[in-house]
Parts: sequence; structure tokens; C-alpha cells
Amino acid sequence: MIRRLFRTVRRSPGRILTSVFALALAVAAIGVFAIPTVATSSLRDAAERDGVANIIAGTTDTGAVPVADLLATVDNVDHVEPQIVIEAPLVDGGAVTVVGLDLGRQQIDIVRATSGELPDRPSEAIVAEGSAAIGDVVDVIGVDGDVASFEVVGLGGTSFFVDSDVLFTTLDGARDVSTLTGINRVAMSTVDTDSASLSATVDDVRTALAAEGIALTHLPETIPDGIHPVEAEIEQISMLIGLLGIVAGLVGLVLLASTTNTLVIERTREVAIMRALGSPPRALRRRLRRLALGIAAAAVVLGVPLGVVLSNVIARLVLQEFVGLTPGIAVSVPVMVASAAFALVGARLVAARAARRVTKLPLATALRDRNGSPFGRRASERIAARVPLGGLLSRSALRNGVQRRARSLAIATQIGAAVAALMIVSSMATTITDFNDAELEPWRWSTVTSVAGPGLDIDPRVVDGDPTSEPGIVVGASAFDWEIDVFGFVADTEMVDRDVRSGRWFEAADEAVVSAGFAEHLDLELGDEIDVLLASGTHRYEISGLHPNRGREIYVDIDELASDLGGPGLVNRIYSSAPGGASELPDLGLGGVVEVTYFDELTADDTGRNAVLLIFGAIGLVVVSVAGLAVASGLAVSLYERRHEFAALQAIGGRRRHVFRLVIAELGALLVGGLAIGLVGGYFGGRAIARSFEVSNAVEIGFTFARGVIPVVVAVVAIGSMLLALTMVRTATRRPVALTLRGSA
Repeated sequence: MIRRLFRTVRRSPGRILTSVFALALAVAAIGVFAIPTVATSSLRDAAERDGVANIIAGTTDTGAVPVADLLATVDNVDHVEPQIVIEAPLVDGGAVTVVGLDLGRQQIDIVRATSGELPDRPSEAIVAEGSAAIGDVVDVIGVDGDVASFEVVGLGGTSFFVDSDVLFTTLDGARDVSTLTGINRVAMSTVDTDSASLSATVDDVRTALAAEGIALTHLPETIPDGIHPVEAEIEQISMLIGLLGIVAGLVGLVLLASTTNTLVIERTREVAIMRALGSPPRALRRRLRRLALGIAAAAVVLGVPLGVVLSNVIARLVLQEFVGLTPGIAVSVPVMVASAAFALVGARLVAARAARRVTKLPLATALRDRNGSPFGRRASERIAARVPLGGLLSRSALRNGVQRRARSLAIATQIGAAVAALMIVSSMATTITDFNDAELEPWRWSTVTSVAGPGLDIDPRVVDGDPTSEPGIVVGASAFDWEIDVFGFVADTEMVDRDVRSGRWFEAADEAVVSAGFAEHLDLELGDEIDVLLASGTHRYEISGLHPNRGREIYVDIDELASDLGGPGLVNRIYSSAPGGASELPDLGLGGVVEVTYFDELTADDTGRNAVLLIFGAIGLVVVSVAGLAVASGLAVSLYERRHEFAALQAIGGRRRHVFRLVIAELGALLVGGLAIGLVGGYFGGRAIARSFEVSNAVEIGFTFARGVIPVVVAVVAIGSMLLALTMVRTATRRPVALTLRGSA
């Protein structure tokens, strides 16, 4: 079979190699399915290497309490490591996260030095590569105003802290820039790592700390079953990419069928000669199937590695753009096997069908290598013959399209696949952009001021007498096992749009307004009660209204929330609606690292949108390339089947431009049909992906059909199809007319 395949390649190298490349690209497109797996695999390898904790809890100052010994007695806790995390300003400007650890003796969140060494003195530090050089001195302003100097003795870090603005030092070194006498963070590994066991352990940890007068400052982070803590951050984009992989797979299926069918049909006359010489049809069908399998196998050899490269490149884009982590190389064996099986089994099935059709043709018809079915036998052909068209070329184009209806439908479907792929990719990018804009739409503040670090640490009276500012609270929480954001405001707040979709804004202390999409996902209605797990424990609120905000958010009374969090009379945000933003705020007298977020800068930040467009663009390029090759393959078969017709046209004086006009006349109708199929498929396909995303994330995404790109998509597909047709016509009319009319090989 190998020798026969090489002989076939020598006879028509261009067509065979193009088919191999087309199939290889279709196989590689299936690699898009591996992107979520590749990203997760890379993250979990990093989690195992660095010993990522199962429970991470921020606390108030533990003082002299031996927290490690205390929590080691809690059921299910295997190991406890004390940590200190402090946000501190730099003397030269900016800020840094100072992380104090028992370096060199860690079992959790292990910090490693890629160059240099780990600190063993309070005046030494290790930083991320690129942020400083070994031997540099980093001057940090402590909470008490004193300057602490750290000499950089190593470069490195851990995958849990992927931010470059992190300085790792000893526990005593971190205390030098804080007012802590103990620690403010504990990391724990557990025996049982499932979600239910971790939740029960968190309750026991909260109780044990509370008995010593220590409170949790934020909802503990639980990381079950060895996953990486940043997996949740890329889960949504990975899911979108996986859904787009379905589009790639469908387009690849069309291409596989078209290419394999082409390879078999082009050998119609060759098969007829062998039948005339006595070869049995079964042996001929087996030979055709083996030829298709050989080409498919060559495509697998090229396409599987290409798919691995594709999945890793896009996974790296996702991780670098969204979580700042550079992963290693990972391979999804199931996707590799599935893509190889897709090509081989698909080629076998399509080739078998085409081979049966070729070997069942009447021998005389097959030897003539012409269509043996005259036009007009079918009712559809007789109806088409009565359609009033002015020119010979138009009538010929209509006749051919109707007579070869299967081929016409295939080309229209392939064009539709290309259009649908472009519209889905464009619509998903537009949908994500609009979703990000919609999340900011209800807000009415111009700046938000906070003090770096967890907990409630701002006295709301700092804005007394300022009509443009008001206090607020923002904390992470959990409800129905979903991570949510809880906002505390005064009942008559002006910092968020209080217009609700149904019900009313909260009035009583135990009432809450919930995002409408989140409530819909959980089948929550007005008057229902919702249990919210805060750092201090579970608290219950009654739903008074459903807000149009797109995320998973809850709005409650600020005093009630502060009391529930164990910090009555304190807040952690100052909102301002002053036109000048923070520049018009009085000196609030806040200690520590003061962070100011400007709404205008937030809305102008295109980083996330550009990353989404880049990733979707990469996937779209692959999908559309596969679809384009499918269209080219379909046109090639159509022109091959009509080469005698074109030769006859040339024999009576027709030029290449007349052949091209004939093909374009036929292609025009198919383009219109394909564009209609693609636009409809793009709309419903994109909508289905967006809906699936909503259901799996309990949010209201909405769907924005990218109407603005329709003219561009139509122009690209139409011009591209015409250029392909021109190329195919040039190839088909290059052969001498006499040889084509004689039907010589």
C-alpha cells in the first residue's frame, strides 16, 4: 500500500499533498478541544510541584497564640504553616506585597530560588525574575512609617503568588514592615481534600480561632483535590474555547468528507479500466479505501503534532494573559487519540461510500468519464429548465447546480461553515466585550479608595460632611456553593443604580438585592431567603429585589453587613462621585497602602478585551482556514467532474474567461445560499454557546450578534471563493483540450 501511495503522489503531487495538508489542518483543529485540558494539566503540575495549600485563611493578628499547634489539633488538618502578607509602599514609589514565610522549611506554597538563594535573615528577600537583580536593595515603608531595607539574595517564587510585585522574606522580616506581633495568614493541607470535607474543616478552624479571640478577615479559600487556585480564573475562558472547538470539529468533519470523496471520485476512470480488465469490484473498493486511509494516516502524522502545538500555544496565551503564569508543555492523550481516530475512521467511512458509488457506475459511462444521466430526467431539472434566464452561461450554471445537487449542497454547506465560524468567533468576542461593559454600567462612582489588606479597617466618619462621598463594603462570599461578591451600601446610596428589574431596593437590615441572572439560575424569587457564607459564618437575607447587574452579586445594608462581619462601625471602601475623583477628596488620614481605583481608567482598560480577541482570532484563523480548504476541495471536485464540458466550451471558441464566468455564475447562487446558511448558523451557534456559558457559570451573559462584521465576512468569503474558483479554473483549463475530450489519463 505504501508503494502504491507513493506512486499516486508522484502522479499528482500537488493535489495529494494539498489533500494531506487539508486533512492535517482538520485534525489539528480538533486540538482546540485539548486547550482546557492542557491549561488545567499545566496548572495542576505547578500545584503539585509547589505544594499548594488546601485551605488558606486570613486572620486578625494572632499575637502570642501558637496558631500552628492550635490548628494542628483540628480534625482533617494535616499540616499548618504560618504566613504574613502585608501590602507596603516602596520608597521609590509604587507598592509591593511582602510575604513572610518560614523559608527553607516549607511544605505548602513552596518558594524556590531559580537563581541565588533563599533568605535566612530578616533583611534578605527573594523576588520574581525581572523585578530586581540579585544584590539590589529594596526599601519598603512600614506601617509605622519606618523604612525597612531588604537585600535581594535570590530570584524565584511560587506558582500561588504569580504577581511580579511580591517580595518573599522571613516571618521576622515581614513583621518589620507591619504592626503584627503574630501572623495574619495560615495555610493548611488536609487529609481529605474533597469540597465537603474542606468546608467542614473551615468551620472547625473558625471555631478554634474564635475561642482564642482571633477572627477571620475574609472568606477562607478552599482548594480541593489538588487543583491550582487560579483554575477558577481561567475556567470560563477555557470553557468558551472548548465550545468553539465544537465549531472546529464540525468544520473539520465537512473538510474530511469533501477531501476523501474527492480522492475517490477522481479515480473513476482508472477504476473503470481495471473493472474492464477483470478486477472484482470488492478488490477495487478495498484499494480505494486503503488509498484514502494512507492519505489520512499521513495527515494524522502531520496533524496530531500540529494540534499539540496549537493547543499549547493558545493555552499559554490564556494563562499568560489572564493569570500571569507561563505553563510548561502539556499533551491531552484522549484528544490526540480522538483526532487520529476521527481522521482514520472518517476517511474509511467516506471512502467506502464513495468507492461503492464509483464501482456501481455503468462501465461505459465510467470509461467515457462523463455524466451518464442526461439533464431533464428529474422533476426538479424540468422545473429549472423553465426558469426564464437570459444568457447561455446563466442557464448552464442553473442546470449544473440542479443536476449536481449533492455537490452544490456540499459547496453551499462548506461556504456556510466558513461564514458561521467567522460569525461565531466575532459574536463571542463582541459578547464578552459587551458583558464587561454591562458589568460596569450600574455604577455611579468616579473613584474607590481602600486600604490594602483584608478586613474592615476604615472609619466611615472620615467622609462626614462630604456630599460627594460615602462609605461602602465589598467582600467575597459564597452562596449555594457559588463564589459571589457582597456589597454593603446605605439604603439611599448614589454609588450604584438602584433601579431593579423586579421588586424594590433593600430597606430593612435583613433584606438583600440579588443579581437577576444569578437568581434565575438558582430559581430564586422575591421573598425567598438566601444563606450567604461570609468570613464570620453563614448569614441569612430575604430577597427584596432583583438587580439587572450581570454578575453574581448581592447588595445589603452596610451596617448590617459590618455587624455580620464582626466589625460594626467599620468599612473597607470609600466611594466618591466627585468629577475630579480622588484629587477632590480631603485627606482621609488612612494608614498603610492606600489604593485608588479610577472608573475612567477601568473602562478604558482594553487588556482583557484584547486578550480575548487575540485568543478567539487564533482559533478563528484555524477554523476558517479549514473551512476555506473545504470550499476549495468542493470546487476542485466540481470542476473535475465538468472538465469535458469546459473543454467542449473551449473547443467551440470559448476562452478561459468564459469558463470562469460560467463557474462564477454557478458559484454566485451557492454563495448566496451558503451565506444565508452561515449567518443563521452563526447566530444560533453563538447564542447556544453563550447560553451554555450562562448555565455553567450562573451569570447573565447576554448575546450580542456581531451584525457590524457581516459586510466584512460576506466580502471576505465572497472574494475568497472567487479567487479559489479562478485558481481552480486556471488549473482545469491548462490541460490540452484534445486530451481532455479524448478522456486520456
